[in-house]
Amino acid sequence: MGMTRNAVLDCIERRSSTRQFDLTVEITAEQREAVLHAASRAPSAGAMMMYSIIDIREQATRDRLAVLCDNQPMISKAPWALVFVVDYCKWIDLFEHAGCLTEEFATESGCAARPHPGLGDFGIAAQDAVIAAQNAVLMAESLGIGSCYIGDILENYEFHKELLDLPDYVVPISLVCLGYYKEGHKRVHRKRFDQKYV
Repeated sequence: MGMTRNAVLDCIERRSSTRQFDLTVEITAEQREAVLHAASRAPSAGAMMMYSIIDIREQATRDRLAVLCDNQPMISKAPWALVFVVDYCKWIDLFEHAGCLTEEFATESGCAARPHPGLGDFGIAAQDAVIAAQNAVLMAESLGIGSCYIGDILENYEFHKELLDLPDYVVPISLVCLGYYKEGHKRVHRKRFDQKYV
């Protein structure tokens, strides 16, 4: 029995990481909006969206990220970069604003005030952020825009925190470089394990 083919699967099959971008073709404002909209439509635990997306357009910031992420010059050369961060800070801010962190609230509601996220909170937020990143990558691919995930954004956290001016409880989880494929780009599709092992 053959696999059902459709536009979404074709897009997934077509996509491959690119580290060289065609700098003669500009990503339009409408395309950027579409990519960010797709990211925002990603599933989210409890619809809490415990992540944020940092839109990196400044060349100086991309240059610094290229150095901090294990000296990868393609980050600097990418026309656009998005950093997906675990963002529990916005929830703490909301809890504080709503008065949920006071002793009075804890007494009245019977719920303990929890001003700090737990490991489970971090895991859920990280999951949400990565799902949003994949939505963005697939939307970009559907528009003919290539992408490359940079896992090294997790390293050198203290430097990234300073560079991106991140508050407490905000951790970069994924960096995605985006730009049009360079002419002649060879789509490398590495062999995956057989689906019978899934």
